[in-house]
Amino acid sequence: MTSSPEEPQTGPQWPEAASASQSARMPESRPANAELRLAVAAARAGGAVLMRRLRAGADLEVGYKDARANLVTAADREAQRTITAMILATFPQHLVNGEEGTAGNPGSSHVWYVDPLDGTTNYAHGIGFFCVSVALRAHGRTVAGAVYDPLHDELYAASADGGATLNGAPLRVSQTAALDRSLVVAQAQTVDPEEIRAYARLVERLMSVTGGVRALGSPALTLCAIAAGRLEAYCEYAMDAWDLAAGQLILEQAGGRLTLFDGRPHLSADRADVVASNGHIHPELITALKELRIQ
Repeated sequence: MTSSPEEPQTGPQWPEAASASQSARMPESRPANAELRLAVAAARAGGAVLMRRLRAGADLEVGYKDARANLVTAADREAQRTITAMILATFPQHLVNGEEGTAGNPGSSHVWYVDPLDGTTNYAHGIGFFCVSVALRAHGRTVAGAVYDPLHDELYAASADGGATLNGAPLRVSQTAALDRSLVVAQAQTVDPEEIRAYARLVERLMSVTGGVRALGSPALTLCAIAAGRLEAYCEYAMDAWDLAAGQLILEQAGGRLTLFDGRPHLSADRADVVASNGHIHPELITALKELRIQ
């Protein structure tokens, strides 16, 4: 599905968001700290923007950040404005670093990493795998994170050393311990020929050693799926903090791991090539990927 000046791209027809009674199937406990409460509220507010725009069937105003692969829509921009306003209204001295821009105090040691629509291409094409991701890093450590899937009304949340939840219920990774029985995600969003070749080599290697490979299109939601035991691993090159920060915290608090391709910890907010897993298969997965590093 592509857009043109003559044919505005409109949203697909979506069902209504889950009702309050449906959400009550898994009662959501109140987050214990102000930062996590704000991350949760901001993620839900961003999700409400995304669903309202989809249900309205209005022009999504699709644009491209590159030649053809990296989409942005009016929904991305509006959701980020909504989230940014909520954060800075509560913590005016903090910085918001989002995929669609930054706002606030550039010198702050408290930085919110926001992806207002992780899975924009899915969203624009009517594929129901997208989310809002909000995380706070304070003094170089991620302390709160929320990922909200508004289509399915699933709210993933975690605080440092506080465990991870899905709609209030504790999360734990799968117990799968063999790489050849693991379902793994590998994806890329690029128009660069060398990066495309690197992705092809990655997929080839993973298909040779795992139980299956998928490309789902939303890094944050993929990390949460590993945290929930629905997947075992994920690999991707050149990932930014707004893609990873919330999902990494949720995954690690659910018992999983996220590292660089060589197995070293990923502790910074720098762009990085990352490998995430349920933890049980991580050493075997890192070993399997060594072949790529020597090519």
